[in-house]
Amino acid sequence: MQPDTKNIPLRMPKTLHWAAGRRTFHGAALLTRTNTALLEGLKDSGDEAAWREFDARYRPLVVAVARRMGLQTSDAEDAAQETMAAFVQAYRQGRYDRQEGRLRDWLRGIACHKVRDLQRRQVRCEKPAADRTDATRLLDQVPDEAPEAAWDAEWEKALLRQCLEEVRREVQPQTFEAFTLLALHEWPARRVAEHLQISEDAVYQGKSRVLKRVRELAAHLREIW
Repeated sequence: MQPDTKNIPLRMPKTLHWAAGRRTFHGAALLTRTNTALLEGLKDSGDEAAWREFDARYRPLVVAVARRMGLQTSDAEDAAQETMAAFVQAYRQGRYDRQEGRLRDWLRGIACHKVRDLQRRQVRCEKPAADRTDATRLLDQVPDEAPEAAWDAEWEKALLRQCLEEVRREVQPQTFEAFTLLALHEWPARRVAEHLQISEDAVYQGKSRVLKRVRELAAHLREIW
């Protein structure tokens, strides 16, 4: 599914975890290396910078998808670790062909397989032998669209977080705080203006400026990620 870069929502998801009045952001800095350049770096087992960037870009995404597929946080982190290790091993063995699809789509397949595999291992450990077949069958009946939809939704959130982090560093702190309060926390414009001691026009102008830049960055990241 290819998202429409012109339709970034004016009401941002609250799950982005921005805190009004603070400049702390729960996410990595903007990662602008193209996947092509990143994959070249991953070929070299000694290129720690490439691994760190790959890990920062995709591990949180895999953890979030695993959580949406039903794993507890610790199990989701285990699934993410297995996913990242399996990806790098397979890539260095030459098993990834860019002509057959995007990097993130191939990684999604590995991640979903690892999540399902971990769920099956849990069933084997927790269920009596007589109940395992039925429990495993229920796992197999989960439609393929479920993990795909979870991946697409979390990838879009990850991309948006990266964009917001970059914009935060580009604009004045007051401008970004006004945007955060208005768009994320859904404060009325009058309350934002009173809180920051600026005009309501300045609040709306700040929101417009931030959203315009987010759309520009989103279009760019969709090309290089």
